[in-house]
Amino acid sequence: MSEGINARRLEKGLRPRPVRAAVVGFPNVGKSALINRLIGRAQCQSAQRPGVTRHLQWVSLGAEGALMLLDAPGVLPMRLADQAAAVRLAICNDIGEASYTTSLVAAQFVEQLRKQECAWRCCASAAAR
Repeated sequence: MSEGINARRLEKGLRPRPVRAAVVGFPNVGKSALINRLIGRAQCQSAQRPGVTRHLQWVSLGAEGALMLLDAPGVLPMRLADQAAAVRLAICNDIGEASYTTSLVAAQFVEQLRKQECAWRCCASAAAR
């Protein structure tokens, strides 16, 4: 895609530029880890917790730098209409603790585990028949 654009740039006397792409998404899903894997070295700081990437960072991919990737901090919508999804994000520690009451989220998590246990027991008893 960049070949045609850069050919036109050269005709106008401009230097070629790399293709730029932003890597954005929810917190703690592996954006920085993906970029590190693509470029083959640990250039973007990453960890298994949200909030490690705090600033925008451009990273060059390829020997000639034909592709530039933008590592961005995780983003969340201002309001989540689906409260069940919001609770799941809180359980996974993808939302800052200031956004929710920890004890309520813990209670929701225990309730989900109980429902899961009941479903497993029902499946196990049906399979045993």
